[in-house]
Amino acid sequence: MRISPPLTGRSLIAALLLTLAPGPRLACAQPAVQTAPALAPAIHRIIDAPRYASASWGIKVVSLDSGRVLFEHNAGKYFVPASNTKLFTVAMALQELGPDRRIRTSLYGSARPGADGVLPGDLVLYGRGDPTLMAPWKGGPYRPDPLEDLADQLQAQGVRAVQGDLVGDDSWFATAPYGPGWEWEDLRFGYGAGPTALTLHHNVVDLWVYPAPAAGGACWVFAQPGQGLFSFSNGARTGAPGTASSIRADRLPGESTIRLSGSLAQGAAPVRLAMTVQDPALWAAGLLERALARRGIRVLGRTRSRHFQDPGAGLDPAGLTELGHLDSPPMLEILRDLAKDSDNLYAQLVLLQAGAAAGPGDPAQRGRAALAAWMARAGLGPEDVLLEEGSGLSRKNLVTPDAVVRLLAFMDRQPEAAAFRSLLPVAGLDGTLRNRLDGTAAQGNLRAKTGTLRYTHALSGYVAASGGERLAFAILLNNDRPEPGRSAQADLDAIAGRLAQ
Repeated sequence: MRISPPLTGRSLIAALLLTLAPGPRLACAQPAVQTAPALAPAIHRIIDAPRYASASWGIKVVSLDSGRVLFEHNAGKYFVPASNTKLFTVAMALQELGPDRRIRTSLYGSARPGADGVLPGDLVLYGRGDPTLMAPWKGGPYRPDPLEDLADQLQAQGVRAVQGDLVGDDSWFATAPYGPGWEWEDLRFGYGAGPTALTLHHNVVDLWVYPAPAAGGACWVFAQPGQGLFSFSNGARTGAPGTASSIRADRLPGESTIRLSGSLAQGAAPVRLAMTVQDPALWAAGLLERALARRGIRVLGRTRSRHFQDPGAGLDPAGLTELGHLDSPPMLEILRDLAKDSDNLYAQLVLLQAGAAAGPGDPAQRGRAALAAWMARAGLGPEDVLLEEGSGLSRKNLVTPDAVVRLLAFMDRQPEAAAFRSLLPVAGLDGTLRNRLDGTAAQGNLRAKTGTLRYTHALSGYVAASGGERLAFAILLNNDRPEPGRSAQADLDAIAGRLAQ
């Protein structure tokens, strides 16, 4: 049996609505295309450039106030959306999971400790998909180490020893620890960290590589957090002073050993590398064991992990005693980090959360079904949107620019309209747009979701024109071959900036 914290009210939405009351709504009926006279030539000068002869542009711009279609180009054709996929995931989660929902991580035992302070049986660290545990800092207030908090809770109950094993259990999500359609090359890098029910530090370990005191010596490697919990094949060597440095970390699929190669010049500054963790549940259990040891609490058995496919998996909390717990920030806060930073791990974990909330079975399949059902209620069908996962890292996702604009228009009519807008990056100010469109009419005005994969770029969201008219837009570029001296991102920004004028 699975338990999940109940949904609460929408108090956070109400507060946001007081400060960000939405304006007039898009009419339901779509009138004929009425292209703004000055807009079409300005956009076509960009998208018809010779460098884009082999690429594909899809664009749609609609007035949310009048319903006019101001510009469209290939608006009904499929495009790979990259991280514009997150617009659909965030909108669904905001409405279906609710802004106040929290995700609980529990510490379970078979019973309370005895008078001698010994906890009978195993101690289980049980995750339910909270992406924020020991998450790298995202610009908000620092949170205390959650494992230290759990160790304090255990110590407060008089626990001095654990008779059995310490188990990191991520079996809450009975599905593969990666998104459907994710490519294996991505899985070793931080942006492709695997979504697991027990996620810690974004499922990424930071490696600090230092040159040895003498040229020719092996570089020194330190893992943070978890020094001593990882195995390395260290082929990185110290180069002569002043030589070029090139350090690389790799981990082959299915292996836990991290392989380092390259060289770092003697006397050079240390290099920080981020590498995904093969077994995050085991890592979390190992770090918890250290936190317990600092309080004099011994684990007499082994430290191990348990996954959904392992014998004996399928924890029944009803037969156990909760000895400690951690609750995530509200879902609205999670979605803000997800959208502002375009976080793939957060996005897929939110989709799995929706799948787990829908009932037993594969949460990835159920999450896709929940997303499809929500899109149907928003008036979008498979002829408009085909999504394999929730982040956009899959190259198999397909959307039409028309569908993206219809999603934006739909959310503009909902009670969550102000909250949804507040989650999107703001041009020139924050998130993935903090360094884009600054010094233009879009700065502080345009709110949009970015998207980038190899040969793929996207920018979709809301902007107010100079006369105050509120616009929804989708700009998608596929099959773009990079060209020296000109970035596609700059051209997407030029189109978006023109809308703000």
